Amino acid sequence: MDEFLEQLREKAVYFKLTSNSKFGGAVNVDDVIKVLKSLKDSYASFIDAEYSLINVQQDKAKFKSIRQGLQEENNLVIVDLKFESYGMSVTPNTITHSHSIPQIKNQTKWKKESFELYKSIVLESDYNDSEYLKELSRKYNPLQRANIFKPIIDGIVNNEKANTSFRIGNSKKLKKLSTPKSDSVSVLIPVIKKEVEAPIETRTSMAMVEIKGNRAKPKVLELFEEIKNPVYQFNTVEFNGTKYELRFPISCELTHEDEAYVLDNKGLGILSFGKTIDEVQKAFFEEFDYIYSRYNSLPDSDLSSEVIAIKNYLNLIVL
Repeated sequence: MDEFLEQLREKAVYFKLTSNSKFGGAVNVDDVIKVLKSLKDSYASFIDAEYSLINVQQDKAKFKSIRQGLQEENNLVIVDLKFESYGMSVTPNTITHSHSIPQIKNQTKWKKESFELYKSIVLESDYNDSEYLKELSRKYNPLQRANIFKPIIDGIVNNEKANTSFRIGNSKKLKKLSTPKSDSVSVLIPVIKKEVEAPIETRTSMAMVEIKGNRAKPKVLELFEEIKNPVYQFNTVEFNGTKYELRFPISCELTHEDEAYVLDNKGLGILSFGKTIDEVQKAFFEEFDYIYSRYNSLPDSDLSSEVIAIKNYLNLIVL
């Protein structure tokens, strides 16, 4: 465990809080919670924005279905605490992973690169630099910028009760976040006009239809009860010449949204996409092959409890 934490500390962000109050310099618990929540909310929004750049499906419904796994993979954790007024080191777990996220083949590499990018863009940049603001506006839309920077500016930069300074990794130098001018704030936290749309109710039903001759549209005789998405079961999985015989079949829910098919197995953390059923099945088999090989190539000491559970289940069902 110590070795695991030490690896994370090397790239962690260290924050130090000092109180503005007159009560002996003690930091208020509410301020600690406020700073941690600000970091958590900002980084979660940053991860959403970065993933949207590689999520080729660009479909809100699909993004929503995988967002939970994406956020769990990139949750910030505290890896060090020091009572220097109040000091803490935070980082996502960039060593192990427990979810297979579509379009991300190397989870740990992507998490490491995303956290480094966040430190560079959000924590170490000059919020008043015109070129920086232009690049920020080009890369992230107004809603993404607001979600990333509003928690930081409101909860840390403009926190009147506690001063927050930080350092990156093994650096000994503490510095404060940039204080944006009013013009910069309008770019970092643009005003978002919300449009209220009436929800559209959709449902899937079975029906008895009558087809006469070459009629283009069959006549619906009777609608039966609403049905759920079909479930596919696999007794074998085959990818790149490797065939996995399964002791028990694995089940996946199949959904069809717009022009794409989705196969979902929440127990294994696999969500695959494809334009056809054959394509989505091949993508699912590829993800299965990857996590089986990857998880069994690592000792349990390098894996989270969730991944260990998946690893044990895979080894149970694969003959």
